[in-house]
Amino acid sequence: MTLDLTSSSTACSASIEAGSVRLVAAHRAGGHTAVLHPNWLRDHTQEPSQIEATNRQRLFTPLDLPLDLAAVGCSVEPDALVVEFSDSHRARYRFDWLARTLGWVDDPEQPPAAAAWVGPVDLFPYVDWTGIGWTMADQDPTAVLGMLSAFYRHGFVVLRQTPTEAGTVERIANRLGYLVPTNFGPIFDVRTEPKPADLAYTAIGLAAHTDLPYRQPVPGIQLLHCLANNSPGGDSTLVDGLAAASAVADHDPELFRALTETEVEYRYDMVSDTVVGRGRTIELDRNGRFVGVRLNPKLDSPVIRQGADVNASQAELGAFYRARRWFVDWVNDPAHVVRFRLEPGDVMVMDNHRVLHGRTEFDPTRGRRHLQGCYIEHDGPDTLYRLTVRQWPEGRREGG
Repeated sequence: MTLDLTSSSTACSASIEAGSVRLVAAHRAGGHTAVLHPNWLRDHTQEPSQIEATNRQRLFTPLDLPLDLAAVGCSVEPDALVVEFSDSHRARYRFDWLARTLGWVDDPEQPPAAAAWVGPVDLFPYVDWTGIGWTMADQDPTAVLGMLSAFYRHGFVVLRQTPTEAGTVERIANRLGYLVPTNFGPIFDVRTEPKPADLAYTAIGLAAHTDLPYRQPVPGIQLLHCLANNSPGGDSTLVDGLAAASAVADHDPELFRALTETEVEYRYDMVSDTVVGRGRTIELDRNGRFVGVRLNPKLDSPVIRQGADVNASQAELGAFYRARRWFVDWVNDPAHVVRFRLEPGDVMVMDNHRVLHGRTEFDPTRGRRHLQGCYIEHDGPDTLYRLTVRQWPEGRREGG
């Protein structure tokens, strides 16, 4: 939808209703109406006396505003709404900002939406690291937006042609975001160990799972950098948790309810290192939209609801275990899984809140498999996407 509020002052009208501002926008594609609360407007003022010029943070607090704050006057300029408040403040709000903030037009800096996938991906998101660059100054904006767009759509990308030296994953993590240390340290080595601190440090196959569900918060994005992978076996596997959540909801709403409502305790316990967290296998927001998946049958247990009737409690646990079994079966079905092999210099970047990962068994006596890994949070790629769009806005269409 195209919304042009700046071509003429007649495109909009404004009036005061009980201290709020009613804004009516008319344009060739239709019209919009919004009632703007005075406190909401006052909080969004950008007048120089009200915000710090460099960081744009407010210089006033809620206690500086009267309890009965109201809009007492408003007018329309060619490109902005002007509002006068009962505390004598006067503020100007650009129509393009209002249209974006109110959701009347798309936010050009908003990353692409997730697109569920099942099984082999038609265009596997391999990305050549060469165009990404180590700083924004030497990046190819088209390559960066393309890489991030693929990540947001699929929940993962595999970067190729990165250096094969140990420690490279930390440099890449700091390029894409901000390194987040965990109980395994800032950087961890995924290879066979005589006394493994996790099953990942063995040679056995790993079923589809998400990492560190016991952490508070659960790490958002995992990076795994391949340094060596010449053992027979050891292929990587990925499956889309978004598609899995949709599948169980379509298959049986009762099972879906069990996975979204049953509280689960996740526990990592090596006696000397204990981390415990709680959540739900499928997390939804208050509107019922998918937020993430938290599945790791190696270390999860449903929480018995205190004070519940014995029969009701047994029924709830039975429903959960049936649901978890169905879900685990779905995410490990080869028809739903992407299977590929990481080569030296490849870096798998995956959304740990969405994509489940695993690997096939390998033989450590006939070769070496060594990955280095770390975690970052979602705000890193989100920031990089938005800043790249600002740096090169015309490239968003090609990248996204």
